[in-house]
Amino acid sequence: MTLEKHFENTIFAAFDRGGLVRDETVAFIYPGEEKTLLSEIEEIVSVRSSDGKTVYGQGKDYVLRGGKIALSEGSAVPVITPEVFYSDGEEPILKVLKPDGSESPCYFNATGTMGKYQVKVTYIPRGQKRILPSCDGRFGRFLGLLESGKDATVFFHGDSITYGANASLVHNIPPYQPSYPVLFVCALAEIYGYSVKFALPCADGAYGGPFPASPRGKRGTITLVNTAVGGWTSEDGVNRLGTHITPQAEKYGCDLFVLAYGMNDGGRSPGETAANCGKIARHMLSICEGASVMFVSTMLPNPDALHGWNANQAVQEPELAKLADRLNGEGIPCDTARVTAVSAEILKRKKFIDITGNNINHPNDYFSRVYAAVLLETLLGYDSEIPADRKPFEED
Repeated sequence: MTLEKHFENTIFAAFDRGGLVRDETVAFIYPGEEKTLLSEIEEIVSVRSSDGKTVYGQGKDYVLRGGKIALSEGSAVPVITPEVFYSDGEEPILKVLKPDGSESPCYFNATGTMGKYQVKVTYIPRGQKRILPSCDGRFGRFLGLLESGKDATVFFHGDSITYGANASLVHNIPPYQPSYPVLFVCALAEIYGYSVKFALPCADGAYGGPFPASPRGKRGTITLVNTAVGGWTSEDGVNRLGTHITPQAEKYGCDLFVLAYGMNDGGRSPGETAANCGKIARHMLSICEGASVMFVSTMLPNPDALHGWNANQAVQEPELAKLADRLNGEGIPCDTARVTAVSAEILKRKKFIDITGNNINHPNDYFSRVYAAVLLETLLGYDSEIPADRKPFEED
């Protein structure tokens, strides 16, 4: 069974795996608006509120028109409206360029409720386009641990996205979906028949829960360590190695180090960001010399954001890929999960409001699943074979 087949009916069937697309999010600014999803729609199966509690009716609330979804007159689907969207929201932190070329304040939400303006669409696509990048299968050492049933530690470090900002579980709001690191590790545990242990590193600002019910496989245990801190740049990561890497690595070890900086490095040159990531990775390797390393390029921020929010994020990925190639050439299993490239492709079809948790630089639950899926593809490979008896990571 391939990874693609394994996840076709799960929450990871999010964008380009073929067959049914589950819970792709979309948001409407104007009453009666027509929106494009990632793929053309052949048939809409369901439209639900982001918390899953409200089901909207075809014809009554929305219609399928030319492969797109459009709101019906008098629809109960939430509409943010231009008056709210082009306003300060919770605080005057975001300004954008409007379609008419003028500068305007724009709605910003830090507390995880952006989802109240988003709905989840499950649909049968018409001609899906594969957008996940191919990978070289560089993580045989780590996967060998899982195949053999040995315990393993996956160690995450980075900024607010990796911390879990705007994942609904982190904000304790329905539908209580965890952050992408938790999704990723729980999916691995399901595939390989493992249980998951959520470590509490006790570093300032590090994520300590809440956590979902974890898989309870019997073949071994994956320990998840996450020392990501909101607002940090790659320079912060270098400056705090002694507090956020060393003690946790010495206590828990590290078999796969997932390093995800970049969103807050928009004003820094891509080469400097990559150099800082290299310093952090080599520090981890000096403690856990057998570790594999995965760099994660950042999702793109709001493309309409002004005044420094949107800068060099789009050009960091090639430098991270070069760094990964160098380390791999030294015998260190290393590759880059190319989230930047995937988010760029998605934004060719969808609007940023459809995939964001705060309208500036955080993913919503849908795009958190995209993050986790890109990491899984990078680790396992799109066409990799997995044991046929493994259970998929299913939605409750």
